[in-house]
Amino acid sequence: MKLRTVFLALFASLFLAGGALAQAPAGKAAEKSAADVAADAFYKVLNDKEAKLSTDRFTQVIASGFAYLLKFPTHGRANGVIKDVANFGATITDKKLAAYRSAYVTQLKFQVVDQRYKDGVTDDAKAALMAVEAAAVDFETRDAPSRDAIAALREKIDGLDTTPGGRRFLPDRERSYVEILTRAMSPAAGEAHLKKLLTHADKGVAGMARYELNFVEARKAPSELKLTAMDGKVVDLAALRGKVVALVIWSGTSSGTVKMIDDVKQAQSFFKKNFEVVGVSFDKPADSEKLAKFIKDNKIAWPVEFDGKEGKNEWAPKLNVSRAPAIVLFDKKGNFVRNNQNSGQLEAEVKRLVGLK
Repeated sequence: MKLRTVFLALFASLFLAGGALAQAPAGKAAEKSAADVAADAFYKVLNDKEAKLSTDRFTQVIASGFAYLLKFPTHGRANGVIKDVANFGATITDKKLAAYRSAYVTQLKFQVVDQRYKDGVTDDAKAALMAVEAAAVDFETRDAPSRDAIAALREKIDGLDTTPGGRRFLPDRERSYVEILTRAMSPAAGEAHLKKLLTHADKGVAGMARYELNFVEARKAPSELKLTAMDGKVVDLAALRGKVVALVIWSGTSSGTVKMIDDVKQAQSFFKKNFEVVGVSFDKPADSEKLAKFIKDNKIAWPVEFDGKEGKNEWAPKLNVSRAPAIVLFDKKGNFVRNNQNSGQLEAEVKRLVGLK
């Protein structure tokens, strides 16, 4: 009864929020959609640091997540809510409270079944609930991996694949499944499943598989990438072994470029000889003079490649670099580490790769 009361209260607040947005004065754009209001309401409950761990807390997290998913199952934040409501148990890190982790997942799966078979639940909402169930089993499998657990997870994902509307959630579920295969069984098992997914009927799933396989291939051997700097000198990554190397990719039209470069400069000044930076400009051929001015104004001392192809070169797609800004990081052995748009964690990551405590 208590859970149903919480659900009713949350739905009432969502409808009121939606009505308030609909009644906004003409000509004044609403700041947030009803779907975003609902998602924010879930994250407010999820991230409540003052809330005490209890079954009532579980009820609130599940109810707020479901209130969003049942009403807005096709919204852009749905996959994130699915992942976070399913993985709430991961926030319980105290080993003395380990039983709470399984208790939460049990309660979550029970509510999935309870909600899915109620009258008036749309096909899209049912698909979202099935995705929650698959994510919950995913969490259980990560907690206690075994062949039987992996088989049970596979069954849930296959069920989601054949459910009307379920494929919109499939790339995330398949990507997570590959992570589990790779860690619990072997990298070869994960790679084999990705190759199988390349022929999947859903383009989103096939595209995800291609993307992840690019990283698999990039990590198989040290990089032999060679770049030509603007002064004509060749930068050979193989000759930089022994140092952590960052490819710093930008364009004059990309927001965040200046901050990224400032973060890279800070890391370079700290790690000095242990860290090498190579710049890559994704600017247009006509912007060469602007690029030269940008390099001078920002006092960029590292070599910069500029081929005028705007990223449409041979190596960028293989490292999943499709836009700027981005940083591609290689370890001291020349092995690919990651490709990321966020430079905020660069210093900590380079510190780890360099081997400093």
